[in-house]
Amino acid sequence: MLLQARTRVAETPALANLPISFRQADVAALPFPDSSFDSVVDTFSLCVFPDPQAALNEMARVVRPAAEGGRVLLLEHCRSDNPLLAAYQDATAGPVAALGKGCVWNQDVEAMATMAGLRAVGGERAAAGTVQLIVAAKQ
Repeated sequence: MLLQARTRVAETPALANLPISFRQADVAALPFPDSSFDSVVDTFSLCVFPDPQAALNEMARVVRPAAEGGRVLLLEHCRSDNPLLAAYQDATAGPVAALGKGCVWNQDVEAMATMAGLRAVGGERAAAGTVQLIVAAKQ
């Protein structure tokens, strides 16, 4: 994935002269100081991280405070807000994870973000409530 990113930057003239760097790191122990980033973006990753709560805790740690404009942007599989579909997700979560590269598709991402010290300041749901965009800031 890092090789693809480096290649894309090298092949995109508008990005070629920007100070872009890449780091491989453990998402549960990021090698950055507190409040290092204006934004943290996560797309369909929490569902496959071994410890999604630890990952969210680190995202909250490294993003700047809300008063400084810091935001965490999450686009994730989540437990549907439709009770019937949520029951189906719960019943099939194990097989789906086994077939889908470990993707746990019935997590309450907003609750996990809150536990990490983030609060939703925007967002929406799609795909019958099984996909959620959360724009969050440090509480």
